[in-house]
Amino acid sequence: MEEPKPEKGLNSFWLHDGELRLFWKMSSYFTVFIFLFIVLYSASKVVPANLDWRLANPTLMAIAAGLATAFLLAVAGGRGFAVETGLLWYRHSIRDVLLGIGIAALMVTALLGLELLLGEASISSVHLTTGYAVRLLAVSLVGFTLVGVAEELLFRGYPFSAMQRQGSTALALIVTSVLFSLMHGFNPEIGWLGFMNIFLAGIWLGAARIVTGTLWLAIGLHIGWNFFLGSVYGFPVSGIIERSIFVMDMNGTWWIGGGQFGPEGGILSTLVLIGGTAVLMLPAMRSMLSPGSEKSEEKGNEE
Repeated sequence: MEEPKPEKGLNSFWLHDGELRLFWKMSSYFTVFIFLFIVLYSASKVVPANLDWRLANPTLMAIAAGLATAFLLAVAGGRGFAVETGLLWYRHSIRDVLLGIGIAALMVTALLGLELLLGEASISSVHLTTGYAVRLLAVSLVGFTLVGVAEELLFRGYPFSAMQRQGSTALALIVTSVLFSLMHGFNPEIGWLGFMNIFLAGIWLGAARIVTGTLWLAIGLHIGWNFFLGSVYGFPVSGIIERSIFVMDMNGTWWIGGGQFGPEGGILSTLVLIGGTAVLMLPAMRSMLSPGSEKSEEKGNEE
């Protein structure tokens, strides 16, 4: 006797198999995010406080992204805020953040070496006053942590999960990287290589999301890249000049070293980002960072 086939969910202009179609989810998510960010940004201007935009803007972005996610989960359902955003806390979350910062520090240091070796940049001065350095690095670390959390939550949080589940991993990786690149379209001095490298940075950060299944490693990578590139070594970060320990002159060929946009605008960053992504995808690295490795380790300890 033939077994009855399972009934498919309701399909319509809005639904596929009973679930809100991916296009409408993403359209709603980013529309709600933009609306909330504008409202929060406008409200912040009324507050009589002199807030540094480097701290205020990413904080507002993170709040808007979190509220947009909560709204979509309430309307369209999901597996819970922590799971959908990749912010599910587990035993190696802190390790992943610190590991990400360390990996990014090595990549940026390699980039610095290439810039100096090829004459694309030169160190014009160094600020080594202890008090200045401590205050600068502490404030900038907080700022770049907020940026890392906000931008990763916005792009590789709920949108990445939804696209990966209802579409494919490749779709999630490519679309979020394109959107991540386009977000930087108004940054000063950006060129076509800058767009391409920020897209590659999105692929790199997305690979961290795929390998670990959470957002913590990607957040660490994002923090470490901006912090060491801008606040430590003194390069422009996506065209924006930060206060830094080293003061760097970008005096080489724009398409090699990046020019006034910073190293992210040159081919040297292309090579470093491709190399960093390849390292994350190595079988040994994937095995170490995979959430399954924690379960295997716990099982071994129980035995």
